[in-house]
Amino acid sequence: MNNLTPEFTARLASDIYDIKSSLRREDFKKIYKEDFDVEGGDQLSGKTGAFTFLKSEHTMGIAANGKNKYDGHGFVALKGTASGYDALTDINAGLKQFHTGGLVHQGFFYTFQSFLPDLEKFISNLPVNVHTIHCVGHSLGGALATLTADYLKAKSGRTVKLYTFGSPRVGLEFFADGANRRLGHNNIFRVYHRTDPVPMVPTWPFMHVPDNGPGDLLLNSGLALNPAAYHKMANYIASLSGSEEKHNWELVRKKRPPTPIQRSIQSWLESDNPLSLTLNTAWVAAEAVMWVLKKVVELAGIALVITGSSTFTLLDQLAIFLQKAYEFGKKLSHWVTRLIIRLGKMIGITIKEGTNITVAIIRSVFLRVHNAVSQLVLRAGRGTDA
Repeated sequence: MNNLTPEFTARLASDIYDIKSSLRREDFKKIYKEDFDVEGGDQLSGKTGAFTFLKSEHTMGIAANGKNKYDGHGFVALKGTASGYDALTDINAGLKQFHTGGLVHQGFFYTFQSFLPDLEKFISNLPVNVHTIHCVGHSLGGALATLTADYLKAKSGRTVKLYTFGSPRVGLEFFADGANRRLGHNNIFRVYHRTDPVPMVPTWPFMHVPDNGPGDLLLNSGLALNPAAYHKMANYIASLSGSEEKHNWELVRKKRPPTPIQRSIQSWLESDNPLSLTLNTAWVAAEAVMWVLKKVVELAGIALVITGSSTFTLLDQLAIFLQKAYEFGKKLSHWVTRLIIRLGKMIGITIKEGTNITVAIIRSVFLRVHNAVSQLVLRAGRGTDA
């Protein structure tokens, strides 16, 4: 047994929410008493709340050693929290340098730091026979599990496997690429529904771990009166409940629905067809932004260098970068213009061909798109964690 099964990880990501109540915590212990040392494990106590300061200290998850068929394995399971959604959607919340390198979302970093002492205790007490550690989380818990997995890989020397459900983006490209490389693509299982809006934020230039590749496990999800319902763990469990899929990640991977390819992104950018903001167009828009950013590097060699500077916000730095690309040459000017026109049309702003694309225009369009997508996420987070 190398990987946990899809069914086991989905249920653990859901059941970890039970630790917030003493009564439900006892139920959690009964469910997993044969799988890992719940009584002897470490509770990971952290703080969540506003991202500029920390409040509301509580149990964020558990870290424990496996037993019986999981002997030689360690477990870290982290829960999300509805109190963090407002901060999650703040594109200018700030950036922090993570321990392994690269910039990550400031809020995730601060919450990770708050339970790091408990995590260090777990690392220092790991039995010699523990060869693999499994990190599991849903929603904001998935973001924290990503940071935890990367940190454990660097500090423990063990194989570390990461399983997330509906996780938001965690850090910028340097961090995402580094975490993907350190963990290894065969050890990452990032599961998300097409109509789950939480993986859409924080918006560009934040990236997933991984952003594509074998560990990027997209699940199809049908239309619903409230598409954000597909963020709930109950629907992730249902999507992985097939008699074969629940035991086999390869079968989950093979059921991935089609996603936009390069040619369709170019066609989307060149099109003048009517456009409105939906979950699907938000996905395509995100792909289009990343495509244009990569085109800038390819054609001009201009690197997108984002700093944690307080002088310019993240949004300011993005707008300045694209405006420089716009001024660089005719070909890049075309793609930047088409991107801003299409993003504008998606949120009801008309920008005519030939308009001089300024930093102010780029910033305004990006901000409006970001706020519109963020509203989808806030609706997904209301009322329930799991």
